[in-house]
Amino acid sequence: MTLLAVVPNPPRPPGRRPRPLTPAGLGLPEQARTAGRRDSLTAHVRATVDTQVRVLMAEQATAGRADSPESVHQMRVAARRARVALRMDRDGIGPRAATLRDELAWLGNLLGEVRDLDVLIERLGEDGATLPEADVPAFGDVVAALLAVRSTAADALVAALGKQRYRALLRGLAAEAVVPVDSPAGTGTPIPADLLVKPVKALHTQLAESARAPSDEGWHILRIRVKRVRYAAELAARVAGRKRGGALAELVGEAKTLQEVLGAFQDTVAAEHRLRQLVVTSSDALSPAEWLVLGRLVERQAARRDQLREQLPAACGQLYQLTTKPSV
Repeated sequence: MTLLAVVPNPPRPPGRRPRPLTPAGLGLPEQARTAGRRDSLTAHVRATVDTQVRVLMAEQATAGRADSPESVHQMRVAARRARVALRMDRDGIGPRAATLRDELAWLGNLLGEVRDLDVLIERLGEDGATLPEADVPAFGDVVAALLAVRSTAADALVAALGKQRYRALLRGLAAEAVVPVDSPAGTGTPIPADLLVKPVKALHTQLAESARAPSDEGWHILRIRVKRVRYAAELAARVAGRKRGGALAELVGEAKTLQEVLGAFQDTVAAEHRLRQLVVTSSDALSPAEWLVLGRLVERQAARRDQLREQLPAACGQLYQLTTKPSV
């Protein structure tokens, strides 16, 4: 018996897709909403929501397909950006913002299941090219088992994208995106100068915690904090003058650099977790060759994580220094 034989759902194409909602069907104008330097913070939040809901609708038709992994990635980024923007709003939208954030978190989790497997399978392809020839057949069984798990996750995603909950989320996002600027619900203060204060404070707290007691979970939390600082800096840069705009652009660049290192680090954590899950769920069916290959692959994730861990102090220090500059 091979590892693939005990996987409950073998690879198959995602289920039938219902007709997707479109921007026009949701009442969105042909051109996405924009906001300028004199517009309120809420107007900028709504412009961000408008842009990101269009990304969701543009990518939903191919999300989950094995030959279009970028669709899931783009949808996940769009959901995250819209969620962070809604978090930064200061009561201009009201309680609806919290509801939309919760639903975007739900969508992000669905997308994350597929995306994490896509990243893992791609990385394992690189590892497979350097395995001894004797390990290739067993490696193929491991990848096939992971593809089966991915197929199940993709089916769940496609099913969810056709249900009322996802459609209600799109309608809710679109409804906020088209609220007129001059209506009572669209008013708000200009983008405040202290927009970065809360996300930077949270970042510093987590940087201190990760330096004191580094852990995989702590680095994951730090990655979230870095993203929020990055997105807040991008928003603040839209209305900043030339001098502060340059400092904010530098901050965005350093945040992106650290985010990428932390992302690669988290990928190894997720990869090792998935591989160990196969051991737990399929141990009775594993051949000696498959045990050996899984051990090799887990070992490689740990080695890659050790290499990335060495890059973290310098990247963290650089971002910390930038966030303490008066110009930011």
